[in-house]
Amino acid sequence: MPGVNLRWETLKVEVARSGDLAYDTGAYTLTKNDANGKVVTTKGKYVVVWKKQADGKWKVIEDIDNPDQ
Repeated sequence: MPGVNLRWETLKVEVARSGDLAYDTGAYTLTKNDANGKVVTTKGKYVVVWKKQADGKWKVIEDIDNPDQ
């Protein structure tokens, strides 16, 4: 989307011993224009949970973020 910039930094990745579940955590910065065109920046943290599919590909099954403000 025009005027939107999302940057993230993965800080930790863990994979279950079973090899079929994993999660990553990190921080993000979202910059966008509000309704008046003013640039608004939001920083926060995120967690994404992944599950390995039967075909060997990984799929996101949960994704959550929390702004710092």
